[in-house]
Amino acid sequence: MEKHSDKTPLNPAPLYYTPSPINDDDSMEPPINSQSVDVKDFYTFHFRGGRSYTIKSQKLNIILTVLTIISNLMMFVSLPLLNNTVNKYNDYYPVILYTSFWFQPFFFGLVFINKFLNPMAETKSSVSHKLMALLGLLNATNGILVVYAADPKRTSGSLQALLATSSIVFTVIFRYIILRKGVGRARLVCTGIVLIGLFISLEPEIFNVGGTPPPVPGAVTGVMKVVWPIIFLLGFLPLGILNVLIERELKKDQTESLVFLAWVQLYNAVCVALFFWTDFLPEFGAATGISEFGRNMLYALKCMYFADPACMTAAAAYFVFILAYCMANLMVFLIVKYAEGAIWLVLVQALVTPLGSLFFTLFSVEPPPGQEHGKFHWAPDFDLAVAFRFVGLLILVPTVIFYNYFGEMERKKAQQKIMTEEGT
Repeated sequence: MEKHSDKTPLNPAPLYYTPSPINDDDSMEPPINSQSVDVKDFYTFHFRGGRSYTIKSQKLNIILTVLTIISNLMMFVSLPLLNNTVNKYNDYYPVILYTSFWFQPFFFGLVFINKFLNPMAETKSSVSHKLMALLGLLNATNGILVVYAADPKRTSGSLQALLATSSIVFTVIFRYIILRKGVGRARLVCTGIVLIGLFISLEPEIFNVGGTPPPVPGAVTGVMKVVWPIIFLLGFLPLGILNVLIERELKKDQTESLVFLAWVQLYNAVCVALFFWTDFLPEFGAATGISEFGRNMLYALKCMYFADPACMTAAAAYFVFILAYCMANLMVFLIVKYAEGAIWLVLVQALVTPLGSLFFTLFSVEPPPGQEHGKFHWAPDFDLAVAFRFVGLLILVPTVIFYNYFGEMERKKAQQKIMTEEGT
C-alpha cells in the first residue's frame, strides 16, 4: 500500500487508484510534479484482498470513449420511442422527473459496491455540498430548458441540430474563463474542424436536403417561433458551466468521483422535483391545473411500469433509456476524470448525432399505418441526406482522434518541461 500525506484522502477516484508517470522504459519511477499535468500515464486500481489492476491512460481513454458513445447512442435511440408511447398529453415533465429518481439507487449503489470492493474507499465527498447543489441545479436547468424546447412544435429539428453544437462552444469558453485553461493551436483547429464536420452532417436537417418536410401540426407562430429556439440554445449554457466545474473538481486527486457524482445527481433530482411549477407556466408547460398535472403524472407512471395496456411498449423503452442515461452520466464523470477533460467529452458526444441519424436511416420509430404508438421496425431509407452524414463522420472521427493525439503530445511536452526545470 502506497503512503499518502495526511492531506490526501485514501480514495481519490473510483476503485482507489494511484497515478504515476511512466518513463520511456516503462519503469515505475516516482512522479515528478505529476499533479501539474491533467492526464497520468497509467492508473492503478486497488481491490479487496490486496489485488490491483494497472491500465495505461490511453487504453482507459479508449474504453471510456467507446462506452460514452454507446451509452449516448442508446439514449438517442430509445428516447423517441419513449416519447411516442408516454407523451399522450404532450407533457415532458413526468419523463424528466421519473428518470431523475433512478439516479439515486444507481449511483449510491455504485458507491457502496466500490466500498465493498475496496474497504479503504471514501464514502464522504471532499467537495462542498453547496457546490454539488449548484451542479445539480445546473444539470436540472439544462434538462428542463432543453427538453421543453425540444418539442418539434416549438423548435424545428433543423434548428435543434444546429443549436445543439453550442455545447462545444460554451464548454471551450467557460473552460477558459473559469479554469484559465485554453487548448493548443492544433487542438483548437481540431475543435473548429469538428464543428465543420457537424455542420456538414447536419446539413440535411438545416437546409432540408432531400425535400421540404411537411409542416408540424400545431407549430408555434409569431414571437414564440423565435423565443423557443433561444430557450433551447440557453439550455446548453448551464451544461457548458457544468462540464467545466466537473473538470475542475475531478482533476483534484482528493475528489472521490463516485461519491461526488452520486451527490450531484441527488441534488439534480431534488431540483427537478422543485421545478414542478414549470409545468404550469402558460405557453411553457402542459398542465393547466392540478387535476391535469396529476392525470399526466399518473399516465406516465402507469406507462413506465406496465400498468396501462395502451402503452405497454413504454416500459421496455423506459428501461433501456434509464440504463443508458445512468451510464451516460457516469461516463461524463469518468471521462472528465481520467481523460483530457471537458472539451474532449463534448467532442466525443458530438459523434453521437450523426451516428444516431445513420441508425434512423435503417430503423424507424414512427407508428406503422393503423397504429397509434410507434415501435422500432426495419425501414431503410437511403437518400442524399445519408451521404452528408457519411461525409460528416469521415471528417469527425479522424479529427477527434487527432485531437486526442495532439493532447497527448502537449502533455508529454509539459512533462518534459517540468523535468527539465526540476533538473536545473
